[in-house]
Amino acid sequence: MLQLSYDLGSLEEIDDCLQDAELKRHAARHRATLVQFFASRVDAGSIPDLHRKVTEYLPQAIVTGITTAGEIHEGESMLRRTVVVFSFFETAELQLLSYTCCPGQEQSVGRKLTDDILKEKSAAPIKGIQLYATTQRINAAGLLENMKRRLGPTFPVFGAGASSYDNNGEACVFAGEQGYEDGVVAVVFRGRELEIEAYPCLGWEPLSRAMTVTETESPMLVRTLDGVPAASVYEKYLGIQNDENFFNHMLEFPLMLSRDGAVLARVPMLRRSNGSLQLVADVYEGEEVRITYGNPKHIIAAAYDMQKKLARFRPQGVLVFSCYCRQVYLKDGLNLETAGFRDIAPSAGFYTYGEFYGRGEDLALHNATMVAVGMREGAVSDMPSKPVQDQVSFVESPPMEMKARLARFVGVVVEELEQANRELKELMQTDGLTGIYNRRKMDELLGDIFAFGEPGLPCSIVLLDIDWFKRINDTHGHLCGDEVLKRTASILRKHVRGKGEAGRWGGEEFLLLLPDTTSAAAEAFAERIRIEMEQTDFGEAARVTASFGVTTSIPGEAIRQLFKRADEALYSAKRAGRNRVVLH
Repeated sequence: MLQLSYDLGSLEEIDDCLQDAELKRHAARHRATLVQFFASRVDAGSIPDLHRKVTEYLPQAIVTGITTAGEIHEGESMLRRTVVVFSFFETAELQLLSYTCCPGQEQSVGRKLTDDILKEKSAAPIKGIQLYATTQRINAAGLLENMKRRLGPTFPVFGAGASSYDNNGEACVFAGEQGYEDGVVAVVFRGRELEIEAYPCLGWEPLSRAMTVTETESPMLVRTLDGVPAASVYEKYLGIQNDENFFNHMLEFPLMLSRDGAVLARVPMLRRSNGSLQLVADVYEGEEVRITYGNPKHIIAAAYDMQKKLARFRPQGVLVFSCYCRQVYLKDGLNLETAGFRDIAPSAGFYTYGEFYGRGEDLALHNATMVAVGMREGAVSDMPSKPVQDQVSFVESPPMEMKARLARFVGVVVEELEQANRELKELMQTDGLTGIYNRRKMDELLGDIFAFGEPGLPCSIVLLDIDWFKRINDTHGHLCGDEVLKRTASILRKHVRGKGEAGRWGGEEFLLLLPDTTSAAAEAFAERIRIEMEQTDFGEAARVTASFGVTTSIPGEAIRQLFKRADEALYSAKRAGRNRVVLH
């Protein structure tokens, strides 16, 4: 494999580039040629002419391209340029696929894309798939659903979202003669000797407490966080107003979430009049998010570590897809995270609105991330890999150092506050003596079961009361009584683990919640606990028994009716002589 790239002022300069005789010689010697344009501006009407020019000189070439918010050429970040990349493959096969994809069509287009990839007849295995999509206008994460399930984890999927220098500007992707303002372009790489590795890096860190996404209008439109308008959260904590600088300010503080073991960032792109935020990528109700902040040292260190891994792979060409928010945040230090690529292999890339990365079920649309892709044909060279220059030391300018220290300070303060909140929450929902849930928490859990449980599924409860508990206290003292309560709680905790919840209801009374449990199963469950208590040595108190009242929910009834029946069953057990289970 051979990769060559050229820095052009515009697409119109491609003529001089194509007349380079060296390009023709390389194309003649190689089996496949991929020509990619990373362009600051593309006139849709010029795309057919651009394709004609390239194929006139390189007849077998596959041509694709994407609009950018910044370009990367041989480790240097640039603005308002066009980078053209020629990738020549000796043995690999390339397949170009492209589709119109309007909002609402994402899953069907993703299914069609996956079908077309899998039906291609080739003896060569797939080694990687590159995706370009118009992520500003569609839910690009929806494209990935079929790919995640059907393509498997044996090769990486990578790529980027079309971007523009103006947040509301024109962004597009193109393939061959066709341009798309709403669309997706895929290049499938196949070859027995072809090897592809892709690596991501983030570097952003949590800044705020965790907040729950409580309402969305679509996967890319968040209405409320913790029940308040999403934009007001940014106003409250960061003072970001809805003005002409909104987008650039928000880029420095993306949201972060964890999903399926991966850490994902989500960049707010627009603020709606109702206080909702439009994101570049998907979030869902119930997910927890945090506002994040970029620690410049950690951002550069993450990029440096990624480059070291890539250098060990010894690629013959490197493609770099980096989020636009990294460009805005690092500003004059931008080259610090890209310069290392020039020490690895010929490299080119651009700044994006969303980055595709992953394998199989881990495939996701990222934000605030830099993805680097290395390719090579053949075995690893015997030549040692070139050392990547450590860029981290260059970050230690006074302004960068101040940002890093402030970010660390805020992060530690937030961590301490969250630990204090966790401890306070534990105190608020736990019985201080027995360590199991208190009445308040059990009320909350039962309310959740009734409000959100699947209709028609039974929920059983067990009320139990320690027999003759006052006599234990009067005879042996309250310390002995406390030990009886703690030992009882320990028995209950053991039995309900994985099946339900146990809590102290008050005094010597306990409550068990058994979701999805029939009355017969709940009665048998209570009987096992009764037998164990009867057979347990309670120390100074010796033999201790309990009475049990069991009942099961009836569809449509109120919680108080359920408790009324359990209470009646418990008192029936008491009146019948104690140390028994009664089912209402």
